[in-house]
Amino acid sequence: MLEIKHFKKNFGSHKVLKDISFSVKQGDVLSIIGPSGSGKSTLLRTLNFLEKPDSGVLTLDKTTYNVEKMTKKEILNIRRKTAMIFQNYALFSKKTVLENVAEALILVQKKDKKIAYDLSKDYLAKVGMENYQHFYPYQLSGGQQQRVGIARALAIEPKVILLDEPTSALDPELVKGILDLLQDIAHEKTTMILVTHEMNFAKKVSDQVIFLENGEIIEQGRPEKIFVTPTNPRTLQFIQGFEN
Repeated sequence: MLEIKHFKKNFGSHKVLKDISFSVKQGDVLSIIGPSGSGKSTLLRTLNFLEKPDSGVLTLDKTTYNVEKMTKKEILNIRRKTAMIFQNYALFSKKTVLENVAEALILVQKKDKKIAYDLSKDYLAKVGMENYQHFYPYQLSGGQQQRVGIARALAIEPKVILLDEPTSALDPELVKGILDLLQDIAHEKTTMILVTHEMNFAKKVSDQVIFLENGEIIEQGRPEKIFVTPTNPRTLQFIQGFEN
């Protein structure tokens, strides 16, 4: 279970996150939606301390942290239990597909190289990339690179996977394949937190949806509530904008 309470993040005088609180059960999918500039990506990045929150409390895997007083060791512990899938893939250009997936297993989890490679091959097979293990990123399409990024995230067997607009850099014909893959892995033992503009996908796969605007949670609840019967007029306006 992941829970955050009263997360705040400022960049100078600009308040990006304003008192954000929510919780996600193990194995559930939480989708974060909202207009551009609402703080969605920043919120995701604070969850594994790519951006350090200014204040708040985080609970992960039954351990609670005061984010203002966290040590480097505690931050590393959170990063070992979380994995992030980026919109621009973020693969190492000079490493093969297999090496990209195995990197964290070897350097962070200190696994034997052969064990790491065997595990990496298993996860590449899971995402349909087993025949590309010796390719380099430049030899792959965007959709294939994103599949490798998903395999890399899954391979470390995190408690939480964070996905930041995983289809936004893809050509339209590649989007469905990645969404189908994500739907296949959703609701396994790993919690998934997803920032997306794919409303139909969020409606279909989510256990909970948060609508974020101007750094605040405007509304949150089950997808059928958010997408069908929202109570906040701003949420309704946003949803209808995607339907038109």
